[in-house]
Amino acid sequence: MKFIQSLTVLLFAFLIPVQGILIAVGAAIAIHTVTGIYKSVRLRQSFISRRFADVILKMFVYELVILMLFSIDYFLLSEFFCLWFSVNYFFTKACAMVLIFTEMVSIKENIEQAHGINILKQLREALKRTKDLKDYVFDLTKNS
Repeated sequence: MKFIQSLTVLLFAFLIPVQGILIAVGAAIAIHTVTGIYKSVRLRQSFISRRFADVILKMFVYELVILMLFSIDYFLLSEFFCLWFSVNYFFTKACAMVLIFTEMVSIKENIEQAHGINILKQLREALKRTKDLKDYVFDLTKNS
């Protein structure tokens, strides 16, 4: 029993550098799930418990991928990437960013479908209005 406890503590100590990445990926999956449920409720679509099993499987696979990439990065790639990029665990962080970006795109799509809007189009219009407002303020200060 003491050996198993020591092994568990050793494993957790090894994974401390990647715990924030694991939490970020898990949070992205959780937010995607919540927005998917929100979209289903808003559009009056049914959702089934099988989809929740898929979410659990997805969470398990994504987290396992991060752990495996961290091991590869730690033992094989870390020295090379530190020389080129001066960032520890670069490969693990880059792959985590890809996973999180994928989830963010899905979150955006869920929100757009739930409300029937195009977020990027509205963002462009808001930026254009900001530019117009800046030009207006500049003209006011120039004429004063």
